[in-house]
Amino acid sequence: MPKDTLIKNKWIALLLLTIPVAMANFPIAKFPVKFIIITAVVFVFTWLQNGSLRPLNFKKLSLKDLGIIIITYIALELVMDFAIQPLISFLFNEPADYSTFAVLEGNTPKYLKYLFYMWISAAIGEEVLYRGFIFAQLEKLIGNKKFVIILISAILFAIPHLYLGIAGVVSTFVFGLAFGLLYARYKNIWINIIVHGLIDTLFLTLAYFGEIGFYE
Repeated sequence: MPKDTLIKNKWIALLLLTIPVAMANFPIAKFPVKFIIITAVVFVFTWLQNGSLRPLNFKKLSLKDLGIIIITYIALELVMDFAIQPLISFLFNEPADYSTFAVLEGNTPKYLKYLFYMWISAAIGEEVLYRGFIFAQLEKLIGNKKFVIILISAILFAIPHLYLGIAGVVSTFVFGLAFGLLYARYKNIWINIIVHGLIDTLFLTLAYFGEIGFYE
């Protein structure tokens, strides 16, 4: 098949989209190996489809980008931690179920291991899949319909987090909307990776100090 046809073919885009998304929802490997595998698959698919990784938008960061990262991170933490997540907990009459992370309390080796795993799996892996790759494939499928793409990517991002309970899934969906808006605005996957990583770093640090109830 000619390269131009491969790039534009909607059926191929749908197939390439479906495979890593399905992998993210099945226990193909343990954390964080699963998302290492998925990220590798995304890289291979992107290269085969486009002849480069350019559609994933790994762009150089400028000083302005660093400012955007800091401001976005602080704004998201404040809005989500003190407004959105408490509202979600109130509406569903239960907080998100973060009991999985209770094992981190006071356990320095496990905390450091989880931090490393998180940056590989969640920050890099999830952003490459749910923002970089999914955005690129959905644009081939439905065109430049940004808000539809953001909505679909947020839904797909939330589904694998069912273990957090309904409140946790809804919170993850809202985070997905925010990450999607951020990516649609700046189209630099590094911005998303760093913001996502900083948010999860605070979460794991609070779990380490036994303050996971902060999110309730």
